[in-house]
Amino acid sequence: MATQALAGPVAVAPEPPDHDQPAEQPDLPNRGSHRVIWAIETDEPLAALTFDDGPDPEFTPRVLEILARYEVPATFFMMGWNASTHPELARQVVAAGHEIGNHTHSHENLAFATNEETFEQLHRGHDTIEAVTGVRPRWFRPPRGQLSGFGIRHATMLGVDTVLWSVTRGIPGAGTPREVRDHLVQHVGPGDIVDLHDGLGRGTFNPGRDFTEDLRVRRDVELDALPGAIEQLLERGLRFGTVSDIVAAERPGAGVA
Repeated sequence: MATQALAGPVAVAPEPPDHDQPAEQPDLPNRGSHRVIWAIETDEPLAALTFDDGPDPEFTPRVLEILARYEVPATFFMMGWNASTHPELARQVVAAGHEIGNHTHSHENLAFATNEETFEQLHRGHDTIEAVTGVRPRWFRPPRGQLSGFGIRHATMLGVDTVLWSVTRGIPGAGTPREVRDHLVQHVGPGDIVDLHDGLGRGTFNPGRDFTEDLRVRRDVELDALPGAIEQLLERGLRFGTVSDIVAAERPGAGVA
């Protein structure tokens, strides 16, 4: 995907995250258990909507309005940098009754990160989100779904499980709201975890670039598709809950899939 600046004036990028002062690493042993969750085996007609990369003033209020309209709870995987930059918006997510998770501090690709860089991304994101919202994130989701052994280690140290997904928007490129809606209606069923977005990921730090504008169009299409998808899935008898809700509805004796 092209990353050259668009013609004309280019927006000034936000101040990049400060990597010169990494969070202090505690001398803790590896401990506890850790799960990586894609979906849940359940007999309940229950699925989970999740949103990555926020909170973002362009997208998060739209998501909150849609969820409130249909009285649907969701799980928001926040970037620590965005939570600290838009604290009132992060607190609005919590006040609306939604669940929050950690999506790292600044959306770096953990597949190629060192142990120290991974520590910084997970712990700083986790601590920042908790400080801003007053809620300790229960879950972790790695950017792009790419996870290393270092990521699993630090998630375990934080006492959180990793949540991936079983259904996405499914349409390459931007697509149309109808295409995304139809894909979601066709593929979302009981136990599914749906991965959508209310922010721009690394595009947050690269305004005006081609790849950021491409992401913005994709996010707009996702959110335009969301009301119709929710309506049709509710009409089919499916209900929505947070990730914690569907984990609690796991079939007895079933493994996490």
